[in-house]
Amino acid sequence: MDMIEQTLAVATEHHRAGRTDEAERLYRDVLNASPGHPDALHLLGVIALQSGRSQDAAEMIGQAVAGDGGSALFQANLGHALHACGRTREAALSFARALTLLTNQGESWGNVGALANLIRRYDDDTRKAAAAEVDAHYSMGDVMRRHSLLFLLDGDIAHYRRLVQAVLDEPLRFSVPSLHYAYWGMAMRLFQGEARSGDIGGFTGGEYRRFYRLLVEETSRRYGIAVRLRRAQPRDAVRKVALVTNQMLGQGHQPTVDAFDYARRLQNDHGCEVVIVNPNAMAIAGENGFVPEYSYNVTEEYDGEQTIGAFGARVRMLSFPQKHFDEEKLHAIVDAVEGFDPDVILSFGASNVVADLFARTRPVVCLPTSSGLPPSLARLLLGYGPEDSAAGWPDDARERFRPFSFGWTLPEGGAPLLRGDFGLDDEGPVFAVVGNRLDQEAGPEFLARIDALLDRLPSAHVAFAGATETLPERLKALRNAGRVDSLGHVDDIRAFYRVVTAYLNPQRQGGGGSAAFALAEGLPVVTFGGGDVAGVAGAAFTVADEAAFIERAATLAGDAAFRARQSDEAKARFAQTGDRARSAERLLAYALEAQQRV
Repeated sequence: MDMIEQTLAVATEHHRAGRTDEAERLYRDVLNASPGHPDALHLLGVIALQSGRSQDAAEMIGQAVAGDGGSALFQANLGHALHACGRTREAALSFARALTLLTNQGESWGNVGALANLIRRYDDDTRKAAAAEVDAHYSMGDVMRRHSLLFLLDGDIAHYRRLVQAVLDEPLRFSVPSLHYAYWGMAMRLFQGEARSGDIGGFTGGEYRRFYRLLVEETSRRYGIAVRLRRAQPRDAVRKVALVTNQMLGQGHQPTVDAFDYARRLQNDHGCEVVIVNPNAMAIAGENGFVPEYSYNVTEEYDGEQTIGAFGARVRMLSFPQKHFDEEKLHAIVDAVEGFDPDVILSFGASNVVADLFARTRPVVCLPTSSGLPPSLARLLLGYGPEDSAAGWPDDARERFRPFSFGWTLPEGGAPLLRGDFGLDDEGPVFAVVGNRLDQEAGPEFLARIDALLDRLPSAHVAFAGATETLPERLKALRNAGRVDSLGHVDDIRAFYRVVTAYLNPQRQGGGGSAAFALAEGLPVVTFGGGDVAGVAGAAFTVADEAAFIERAATLAGDAAFRARQSDEAKARFAQTGDRARSAERLLAYALEAQQRV
């Protein structure tokens, strides 16, 4: 090790230990000995950035990049410095150049999501410029990752079209796991409403559904599933039901609660023999950087055959927690279902590859947990909300559609608590924003809307309820940050709803359960059209645009008579749509129909 390297090593140790004065002196010694040394310039720039001297940081790190343009770290830190200077477009392009210098292996690949999220903070034009920079210099090779990354950067549905077309043109180029993870990457990003441009409806009704069908068919063919299946004959009753879900995570996960609730109602109220099949079929951490982390959780203790309990009932479950999607695991799942020999399979969720593997040989009914056109191959596709219809759907899906309302079972709670019990001010209106994915769903546009509402109502507060990681820091940047609270998880959501003024919905696909429970407590909802909340709440609580959203919320805060009418409408809406017992009865009737269809 020569003298310059030794000096840099000592300086770096000082830097890591927080002794920045000593580190800076040694970095400058290196520059005196070797003018323009990229590492010394870069690290001096990092110290400047850490010290709040963003202009100096941008200048020094920029010089380092000029001396070594092939360092992803230099480009990323230049992006941070430019961002601190307010030069957001240049910052985004630096982050984009850093992305093009990464590989698709190991720790380097793990940085892709972090860099992409830095770019996603910016306006659409800046994001598109960054995506174009990545596209022009992309070096990671993988067509799936390429187009998934480009979509992540700018939200243009054209990138997903290119990904899907590449697969449809040459499916044998891609392994089953890669097809699986690419699908879930698209599915979850679309579910989160991250598509920002392009013909979204045309894509989800066309190529996206063809990709899903190909995924199911290729999985069956390449993994030898078809030869393990027996064609079931029509039967005159539904006695045995296999409810196949994508993941069971425990009582804090609303889809898990709903799946169990349907299973125990079919078992206890209707005398069916029910088994829940939990394949943990969604993508697993580390195998796809484009699938949001919350979607690949696994509850380790759900392993093998067991019974699980809730609502005073117990239901048998077969669970497969292995963190992969391969032939051995699928053979075990298929053999278990075939051994049970169900009269009907309930596909709990619209994208349920495991359930759809049986679609050619057994009656499968798709019970969607969200609104919209499902890609499911099931014999019958049920609606989600009472006003759902198959208008505009492709012919094959429209013929299989049946009207349905998902229904809800209220959680325990509703104790007579006060605002102070939740850390809220007693005075003024309080608006609730509730969800389990608020880090993703409460984006810049929604937070700007919150600021505008609080500008309009100087005595109002907004409370975000739900587990978060990154949201609290973003809330600090709001103009009205002092009147915005992040409560984290709220144990008694019904009691919380009783002390707030209205439920405000971000533009998102999910949130149906939290909105239904709000309606049950007479809490008015404010939402745009589209997505689960609008489907659950109905037209009385849907507004057309930004101005109408703020006006509705302000009226609920200031007009007691109007709020009282909306509260009555909320309770009436829940009474109309929330009867889970009635939904379970209708589900059983549809199961019998599916069983008897040719």
